[in-house]
Amino acid sequence: MVNNFKYLGFSEPMALAMVEALKVNPYPNPRVGALLIDEQGNVKAAANHKQKGSNHAEINIFEQVQVEETDILYVTLEPCFHSDTSPSCATEIINQGVKNIVIGDIDLDIRTNGRSVSLLKDNNISVQIESNANNILNPYYENTHKKLKDIHYLLKIGMSKNDYITNDASDSRYITNEISLSIVHYLRATADCIVIGKNTLLNDDPKLNVRIPGINNIDHNPEPIIMWGGSTENIESAMKKYPTFTFLSSMPSRENNTYCDTSSLSDVEEYFLERKFRNIFIEGGKGILGSFLRDHKIDSIYEFKSNLNIENGIHIGHNYRAEIDKNYHMNNKYQLLDNLLTTYTRN
Repeated sequence: MVNNFKYLGFSEPMALAMVEALKVNPYPNPRVGALLIDEQGNVKAAANHKQKGSNHAEINIFEQVQVEETDILYVTLEPCFHSDTSPSCATEIINQGVKNIVIGDIDLDIRTNGRSVSLLKDNNISVQIESNANNILNPYYENTHKKLKDIHYLLKIGMSKNDYITNDASDSRYITNEISLSIVHYLRATADCIVIGKNTLLNDDPKLNVRIPGINNIDHNPEPIIMWGGSTENIESAMKKYPTFTFLSSMPSRENNTYCDTSSLSDVEEYFLERKFRNIFIEGGKGILGSFLRDHKIDSIYEFKSNLNIENGIHIGHNYRAEIDKNYHMNNKYQLLDNLLTTYTRN
């Protein structure tokens, strides 16, 4: 299986654990994946946390295989310290004889928050950190545990070297390469919903689902949300063509349409909260992403850039770059062959 998480700096075992986590949505718990490898690097077992009240990923690993001292356990999030709602995974790791563990991120849950790492080290277990795994899998997590807000908005944008987001000279919808597209699908798999506008729907005929080897058996696809707006033209035919999409429009609620004043992002956010969406994936087009940026909703941005210039098409506009320069800081840059991924976080 091709796993392009490696382009984001992850080792192959951690990347495989992350893909395992993306197969399920254990709401309200975070997505967590685990992988056990032997000293030759062969995979002995992979597991995830399927749903609240069920075994955590580490416990599911131990139920599959016997741990040897030379094995290495990879977990996308610090094992839980507490035992109030489930057995303590940190304690079970010690009991199972694990001697080497690689953890994706420290758990911000106050019941754990570094306590498991200390406990494991105190029991002579080698602990390494491979940062950012949980941040990618559960981007809302920091907002929730720092009590900042209930929703995380993630903006994905693909553009040319000279900032065009469409190309009139090409029939392809895609400006970026296959690696960028696969990472977009990883990001989609973290989301509760994908948001696009009317024009993107009518022009691109998108599927808005997760399509990538290794997580094609995902049991939870993000819900496609179309911010249709006030016009009723063509909405009836669009609703019939895309019966699994949810339309937000000025029409009364019926079938797959929900009444919502999309000119007010406060009303849209109220809808998201009612649906218990935590990670909102904003995918386009220019009007939609501009409105969320202007309203200061976007928490993080994944900007994919090709190395080609485009002469005719839709330019992202100077306001986009001005918003980033004023309100965001750059986290990382990743070279994806001839594409560049830059990630930003709101100040």
